[in-house]
This record gives sequence, C-alpha cells and structure tokens, in this order.
Amino acid sequence: MTIYKRIYLLILCLFLLTGCWDRVEVNDLAFVTASGFDKLEENKLRTSVQVPLPGNMGGAGSSGGGGGSGGESPFYVDSGVGRNIRESNDDLQQRMSRKLYFSHRRVLVFGENIARGGFKKSLDVVIEQPQSRLSAYVLVTRGEAMEVLNATPHFEQFSAETMREMAKSGFGITVKDVMNQIDKPGKDPVIPIVETTKTENEYPEDQKDEIMISGAAILKDDKLKYFANKEESLGAFWLFEETPEKNYTFSVKEDGEINVSIDDKKIRTSYTTSGGSPSFSLTIDVQARVMQNEANLDLDMDANYQLAVKNMEKKIKQEINALLEHSMSEGIDVYGFGWYLFQHVNKQWEKKWADNWRNTLKEMKIDVNVNATIQQTTNPGITIKE
Repeated sequence: MTIYKRIYLLILCLFLLTGCWDRVEVNDLAFVTASGFDKLEENKLRTSVQVPLPGNMGGAGSSGGGGGSGGESPFYVDSGVGRNIRESNDDLQQRMSRKLYFSHRRVLVFGENIARGGFKKSLDVVIEQPQSRLSAYVLVTRGEAMEVLNATPHFEQFSAETMREMAKSGFGITVKDVMNQIDKPGKDPVIPIVETTKTENEYPEDQKDEIMISGAAILKDDKLKYFANKEESLGAFWLFEETPEKNYTFSVKEDGEINVSIDDKKIRTSYTTSGGSPSFSLTIDVQARVMQNEANLDLDMDANYQLAVKNMEKKIKQEINALLEHSMSEGIDVYGFGWYLFQHVNKQWEKKWADNWRNTLKEMKIDVNVNATIQQTTNPGITIKE
C-alpha cells in the first residue's frame, strides 16, 4: 500500500510541475533604464528610451561612467513617434530586434512642451503598463527630454542612474506621488528640473554633458505653470526635502559668509480662521553645523552667534516666502494648505472653501517663522550651543 501511495504522489506531481512554457530569454529583452517624453507638434509625441548595451559596459577594469571597456558608449538612446505614447513605443519597437522591457525603468523625463500640456494622460499610460514601477522618479527639463537621456556623466555609466541618485537625495517625486498630488484637493505638485551642463575644466576632450538638478517646476493641477527661480527653488528645498544633508551659505556681513551643513529640519503647521477666511502659520526648525566660517566670526561670543543665526533665519524665510507668494498669486497651492484643511476640518473645507480655493489662495495670509540653531563647528569636539 505504501508503494501505491508513492506512485500516486509522483503522478500527481506530474500535473503540478508543468515547467516553463512561456519563458522569455534575457537575450531577447531590451532593458529600459529611463524614458523621455517630448511633444513635437499637436497630436504628435516622441518617446525616447535609454537602453544599456551589455557588450560595451566592460568589467571591473573598465573606464567607468560614460564609457565601456572599449571606449564605446555603454548605452544608446532611440525614439519613436506617434499620436500617443503607446503608438510611439510601437513605432520604436519596429526597429528593435529585442522586446522593450520596462520593469527596470527608474526615471521618467518630461520635456517642457509636453509638461505644459499636462502630465496625467501620460502617467496614466505608465500606470496601466504592468511592467512600470510606481516608484520611478519624475523629472521635468526646460528643453527636450531626449537631450537629457543622451548625457554622458563621468561618475555613472548611464544618465538614468545619475538622475535617480540626485532625485533620491533631493526632493525627488515619484510617479505615485505625482498622481496622488494631482488628485488631492488643495495640493499642486512640485517637480525637480533636470538639465545638462558641460564639465567645467580646461580640457575639451574631457568635457561631457553632466546632469544637474537645477530647480523646481511648479504645476497647476497637472500642467506645468512656471519654472521657479533660484530663490524660489531654495524655498522648495526647505518645504519639501525630507532628508536635507545639504550645505547652505548665507551672508553675515558685506564681505563675509558662513557655510553650514543642514543636519535636520522640521515643519510645524497651524491655522486659524478670521471672518470665514483661513490663515496659516509655518514654523521651520533648522539644525546646522558650521562647515566654513569665511566671515571669521567668533561664534563663542553670544552677539556673533545671534548675528549668524538671525541672518540665516532671515534668508531662509525670504526663500520660502518667495515661493509661496509667487505660487499663491497664481492660485497654486504648492505646500498643500487646502489639503491640510481637507484632512483636519473636512466639513468646513467642503462647505466654505473647496469650490473657490484658488481664488482664496490669492488673498490668504501665510506667516513663516524660522528657528535656526548652529550646534557645533567642523571640529566635533567644540560645542557652541547646547
């Protein structure tokens, strides 16, 4: 009887272990690391993809970023044109011997023209594609997305990896984040701007197109409204970057500056209503360490310490106000004041403000307060302020 049971078990396993019947070989796939989207004209889009070339990537002794073991590029960029993203991908696929595979795509770059027409339709296609990652970072460029994908940075083999690392260490925003913020009442997305810039050295043969995160793109609903200037982009850093790890320079006298490392920052939000209109207070707590005291201030002296702290607080406040004032004057809620009301006083939000929020923003008062502390100098053994 035991032998019969074993035979029946083996026969049952034959039906369960069916093997691979629809396998796809790795050599038949083109692994997409980044996609770029550009609008060429009305109802005509270009989708670009960055694809690694394994044969040119080299081994441990290869030359590193931007070049393979034989000096050839470790990737190539190609594109297709169509009336929509799907059709442009199909156009590209016709010229490729391998099937496009998007599960490893970590970056999506939108050119300015397509971004001004709206993100939602394009991102809907990404979400509908089973291979797509909702954790892929979204970036906007002032020019064409294809130009950014073609960049050849020194440190990384692909511009996609450079963009991913920069977005991750800054106020990067993912596909999931953008779609959520577009659908949130009282919140407009802010997306990092990516650009190419030449290596700054005196040897032309060693200059390449490096990648730079150069600021913040401000959206209204799902459409690009404007590019923030330098001061406004710094305001976006203070409001949205979760893990600062960034150096910051501010003036303390006419010909002297102090450079600090931002170790931590926290934002506290509160609101009041007066005459039926809301007003908000933002309090930003910042902790920093001195990295360079070019002004040569003796920060052990309380007067000098207070001078440094007050100047730092003043500059941070100016940058945050610059972003808020510009965006709110155009009825754009970058911080999400409306979303805060939606969460905390939903009935009042729906009854009083939801239908006319963008006009309410233009008149709303925002009070920004900054509390900065400089904890220590570059020498960890010297404590300035407990």
